[in-house]
Amino acid sequence: MNHNKVALLILSCDKFSDLWEGHIKLLDKNWPDRNMETYIVTDKETEITFPGINIISAGSDSEWSQRLYYALDLITTEYVFVVLDDYYLVDKVSNGVIESLLTAMDSNDLDYIRLYKRPKRGSLGPVPGCEMLNKIDTNITYTVNLYAGLWKRDFLKSAARAPVNAWKFEVSLSRHAKEYNANCCVCKANVYKILDVVRKGKILHKAARYFKNNPGIYAGDREIQSWSYEIRLNIKTWIGRIFPRWANELFRVILRKFGYHFYRDDV
Repeated sequence: MNHNKVALLILSCDKFSDLWEGHIKLLDKNWPDRNMETYIVTDKETEITFPGINIISAGSDSEWSQRLYYALDLITTEYVFVVLDDYYLVDKVSNGVIESLLTAMDSNDLDYIRLYKRPKRGSLGPVPGCEMLNKIDTNITYTVNLYAGLWKRDFLKSAARAPVNAWKFEVSLSRHAKEYNANCCVCKANVYKILDVVRKGKILHKAARYFKNNPGIYAGDREIQSWSYEIRLNIKTWIGRIFPRWANELFRVILRKFGYHFYRDDV
C-alpha cells in the first residue's frame, strides 16, 4: 500500500471517545498491515493517545462537517478511506483488494467507492475492468453515504463546506454528488465487514453480544438500546429495502402527517 496515496480517517467526537479504544483494537487486529496514516478526527482536545494513530482536534465549537473539512485541509493524500467511530471492523482486510480498488479509482477517474452493499437500489452497470464495482445512481438519496468508503479527497472536501451535523451531511451527499457530476460506485464484495455498535447513543444488542463474546473490546458504560427501538428500526429498514421508491415516499408522507421528521426535509 502506498501510504502517500491514501489516509484512513475515523470520524468521531469527544462524546464518543469511549468507542475509540475498541475501534483501534479491532482495526489493528484485522488490518495490521494497512500502511497508511491513520487519524481520529474529533472536536475537543484530548489526552487520549494510541500508538501509530494521529488525533486531529478541530475545535469544540465546530460542526461535524467542519471537523471533516478541517482534517481534509491537513491531509495531503489524493484519497481518503473514511469510516465512522461506531463501525467496528470485525474481519480481515486484504491490502491487495484495497490496492485494486485504488487502481480502479485512478483508471476510471472515480470519486467515491462505497464498501457496503446497502442500499441495493440505485445500482447501475459494472465499471469497465473491475468486476467488483457497479456504478450507482446519485439521483437516489443515500446511495452515497457514510458507511466505510474510499473517497477522492477533493470531492469529499467539496461536500463538507456547509456547517451541518452528520445526519444532514449524509442525506445531502447524493445530491451533492449529482451536482458535482461525481463518478460514484459501490463494491459488490464485502471487503470491509463492520459491526454497527451504537444508535441514538446506546449500544445495539448485536454489539453487546459481540462484546460479551470478545472481552476487552469495549470498556465503556453506555446503556443497551431498547428492544422496542431496535424492532422499529428493523421494520423501517426492512420496508426501505423491499418496497419500491414510490412506496417509500408515500410511507414518509404518511409518517410526516403523524409528526415524524426526516433529515432529507432539511436539505
